[in-house]
Amino acid sequence: MLKRTILLALCLSIAALAYAQEGKQYPKMSGESLMNKTVNLPQTGKVSLVALAYSQKSEEYLKNWRKPLFDLFIQAPGTDLFDFEAYDANIKFVVLLTGAKKIGTKKVFTALEENVQPQWKEHIVVVKGKTLNDYEVLDLGKSKGAREIPYFFLMDKNGKIVYATSGAYTSQKQEDLEKHLHELLGDNQFKD
Repeated sequence: MLKRTILLALCLSIAALAYAQEGKQYPKMSGESLMNKTVNLPQTGKVSLVALAYSQKSEEYLKNWRKPLFDLFIQAPGTDLFDFEAYDANIKFVVLLTGAKKIGTKKVFTALEENVQPQWKEHIVVVKGKTLNDYEVLDLGKSKGAREIPYFFLMDKNGKIVYATSGAYTSQKQEDLEKHLHELLGDNQFKD
């Protein structure tokens, strides 16, 4: 009974997350991509999605998000049976290291470089933040269960959050994300 209550509370807080950030400006953060380039977020001038994780356990959730997000944002021409074009939008996977975790930045960076496929490297950014309070607007969970899930933030061209979700991949979350992408990009959404 206690486990159900805790699970229900976590689900309700995750559902509330989607509405808590909408309309707010994504906080400024700076990090290094796996291509050894400095990346500043939010990236304005183009619609963007940030997938943010700040625990190793969230990696398990992200595995199921990879293919759908690759298809939506990165898909190389000719790699799809129907030659689907990716959305003309940025995507960044942020590994957020705060507090004592910052000490292991080099180790995290090396592990990512060794295990990430080349087409993903420019999209992965390691950010050394001070504390989670620096990113309060994102409403990142501070409980153990909330730290173990990834968070996703879709932003307009000005860096304002228009859609947020978290946790495991579901087809409904993908549909919601695509709906918001289409609303932001309209019928002229695909690259030339």
